[in-house]
Amino acid sequence: MPRGIGTILIENARIWDIDRSTSFTGSVLVAGGRIVSVGGPEQVLDDPASRNASRIDAAGSSVIPGMTDSHLHLTALSRQRSALSLFEASSKKELLEMIRGRASELDPEDWVYGVRFDNSRWKDPSLPTLEELDSLGIPNPVLLLRVCAHLHVVNSRALREAGLSAEDISGAGVVRDEKGCFTGTLHESFAQPVVQAMKKSSTGGTREAGTLRETMLELATQGITCIHTCSASSYGLEENLEAYRYLRDKEELPIRIRLYSDEAVTGWTKSGQGDEWLCYGGRKFFLDGSLGGRTAAMTFPYEDDPSTRGILNMGTEELIEQVRGEHLAGNQVQVHAIGDAAIDQFIRAMEALMDLAPLQGGLRHRVVHVQVCRPDQMERLARLGVICDIQPVFVPSDIHITEARVGKGRLGWAYAWKDMLKKGLLLTGSSDAPV
Repeated sequence: MPRGIGTILIENARIWDIDRSTSFTGSVLVAGGRIVSVGGPEQVLDDPASRNASRIDAAGSSVIPGMTDSHLHLTALSRQRSALSLFEASSKKELLEMIRGRASELDPEDWVYGVRFDNSRWKDPSLPTLEELDSLGIPNPVLLLRVCAHLHVVNSRALREAGLSAEDISGAGVVRDEKGCFTGTLHESFAQPVVQAMKKSSTGGTREAGTLRETMLELATQGITCIHTCSASSYGLEENLEAYRYLRDKEELPIRIRLYSDEAVTGWTKSGQGDEWLCYGGRKFFLDGSLGGRTAAMTFPYEDDPSTRGILNMGTEELIEQVRGEHLAGNQVQVHAIGDAAIDQFIRAMEALMDLAPLQGGLRHRVVHVQVCRPDQMERLARLGVICDIQPVFVPSDIHITEARVGKGRLGWAYAWKDMLKKGLLLTGSSDAPV
């Protein structure tokens, strides 16, 4: 528990009873970071712990328990606070001007790290290119991250910092034009060498503890007291566990952290290991990409680009084998699946576990995003009893591209949360910040 938290008595509060969906005026007693008593003023004052409590008059304001964000990337969120936000760029020209402006404030060896650009909102949605970034005439390495967090754009200096060149970089996620020239665009994990080159020069270890704590305090002011954060090293979104443990040991973690990871975590081998402030959630798998980047895996061609159905990151049999191993080890799995083809893979992996005993402690496996989900898939997911981690914040950002991507006839499959609830699925809300 963070230092300095004593016993608090909140009086004259509008308290919501979650079980009855009603509210009443009363008091809340908090001791040791936990709610220990709720009720009328006399009832709560009868609790011996209230005698030395600090008092807060809520003056009729609503009081609810702390909320949990069931899926985000905390270290990436903290790092992006110091990055160049490109979300407000209304065109490629404006984006390039913002990059030039940031470079003018930096030393030549410093990276220009630009995040959250959304080319789908531009009149000309074409991506910035390596040639255009190079033509800015700046000496800095440049790394840009699209708002979906599944697509990067780099300049030549950034490639050199990673020991690469436009001629020798290769792979399915490396985009080349009709002449065979590298465009600067890297899909999914193919940007990892460049991302790691940038991070070697600027981040890591306990150096980030202070900024991470500031980010957690900001979450706490918004009512979020627990997070499920995901380490995605293959996408440059790894979590700084060293800094979290440092803050935990100093009793300076202001919120509770449950960590999921796409690779092994030193010291943790089973879900729940750790303590109430910092613990291991389980293993993360990425099955596909994003809708915005057209890398979410579909069973049908994209409506606005019939040449692609997205990208599946692994085969179904490989997924089944790995998920089965994690289940037998006592680990909850959290699976990124946006397109219906990826959701099919997740369902098959879950159905392959039906001959095994359930996880201890009531843990259920989880599928994250579930953005394009067919009605038949909803029924199978409901029978499996899995948890669906959804992101309501994606609706306003994707509303203008979804029909173009999936087609009008399949639009009813997208973000169909009311249908999921009707079919008995358990949905949890999350932000996926900083995506």
